[in-house]
Amino acid sequence: MYPFAIINFHELSPAALCDVVVNKFHQPIENIADQVMAWFNLEKQEDVTVPAAADLQQLLFSSIQAECTLIIRKENSVLFPVIRNAAVHNNGKKALQPAAYESIRQSFQKILLLLQKLRQVTGNYLVQPQWSSGYKICVSDMYSLEQLLYQWLYIEQNILYPAVLPPNTIIIRQEELINTVSID
Repeated sequence: MYPFAIINFHELSPAALCDVVVNKFHQPIENIADQVMAWFNLEKQEDVTVPAAADLQQLLFSSIQAECTLIIRKENSVLFPVIRNAAVHNNGKKALQPAAYESIRQSFQKILLLLQKLRQVTGNYLVQPQWSSGYKICVSDMYSLEQLLYQWLYIEQNILYPAVLPPNTIIIRQEELINTVSID
């Protein structure tokens, strides 16, 4: 048996959580999203095995990537520096005001709805034997990205942002992370 490290995110300070989020989620999410979009943009047109729904998948995935990029930029350029600075200078005061977080919350909710729709149009990411290996890898990467996104949202919504926002600030609740909301 190989030992492995399990991160107890609850034990980390908000500043340390910012670093973990950047390394464990932001960077891998951007990399996987770029790979998926590269396949859609460069190989999809040549692949005769893709289903008709691939165009809709590309549109939905592109929207997810845009929302993720928006959140990542806001967190890296605005929110995380404030959280890190508060760790040094605030002596335990809450680092963020609810208004600073509101656009992040709205983007997370859009991502959740888009993920649900993407799951529907990919047939729950089930690959078909007749598909090309490139498209199968693309579908697998979309699924991997979905899993990373859910982990990222969970950690931020249940650990990071509650630690730095004033009490009673509305965040995305656990039940919203489950695929129960529809945009149909």
